[in-house]
Amino acid sequence: MSRQRPELKQVASVTPMQLYDFSQKVLFSPTERGEGFLKLAVTTGKKGARSRPHSHPRDEVTLTLKGQAVLRADGKEYVMTEGTALRLPPGLEHEVEVLSDEWVVVAVYCDECMLCGKLDGGSGSG
Repeated sequence: MSRQRPELKQVASVTPMQLYDFSQKVLFSPTERGEGFLKLAVTTGKKGARSRPHSHPRDEVTLTLKGQAVLRADGKEYVMTEGTALRLPPGLEHEVEVLSDEWVVVAVYCDECMLCGKLDGGSGSG
């Protein structure tokens, strides 16, 4: 068994990709690595940017670093501002809209991870 080592990445060195109306930099991804359990991403959106309603098979945890956005879920609105942490339970449909000029959030979630497939009795492709 090979020895595991810490991995260090600079956000500035990661090429952004489009996600809904947002720009997302995925720092660590189970799909890219071929192993691991969690995706770590920094997502940025400009005022008015929105996601579609969606859910995740396991928890999603976010931390707003800059700006303000509203998360809509279960008929309620949750305002996320700088320093606000949010946990979404598995399967909860939600959508996000940016309220400030720019919103920057760090998100950790399990969409493509081996853990999702194993817990769901699937193949592990998450």
